[in-house]
Amino acid sequence: MLADAQIDGRQREIFTAEFDLTDVPRDRFLIAGDAWAQCREGAADPGAFGLSLIKESGMWWIAGNLMRDAAALGNLELLPWDCWGVMPAPNAEIGPDELVLFDLLAGHTGNVDGAFDLLQQLCASDDRLTVPPAVLNAQRRRQEVL
Repeated sequence: MLADAQIDGRQREIFTAEFDLTDVPRDRFLIAGDAWAQCREGAADPGAFGLSLIKESGMWWIAGNLMRDAAALGNLELLPWDCWGVMPAPNAEIGPDELVLFDLLAGHTGNVDGAFDLLQQLCASDDRLTVPPAVLNAQRRRQEVL
């Protein structure tokens, strides 16, 4: 199930949703894995994915959300500004090895029903993805223990 837990009562007054926000239809929410795949195929512009308010977007943004999605699927909910491992810095180039890794991560998070065990194995066996006991809080510019 997909849920949009960010929408509060006030936002519900402003933005009318034609569906239940606790059971978002799969075709009404684009997960990071799908955004990654669309951008890699040239079907979407990476600049369309990010946070326009602070003018941050691109493949690095999507890659970070791929990692956060994988962590959340492993029952570890992190904040949008929590960074660790191979997560690219803002506007950083993503190298060929990381592209392969993120392609794999996108496939596993996009097919969680069919690839959940593979996703868990990948995240546990690759230090670049494994969430450490402390992550960088990019907002506060310091390490914080989880």
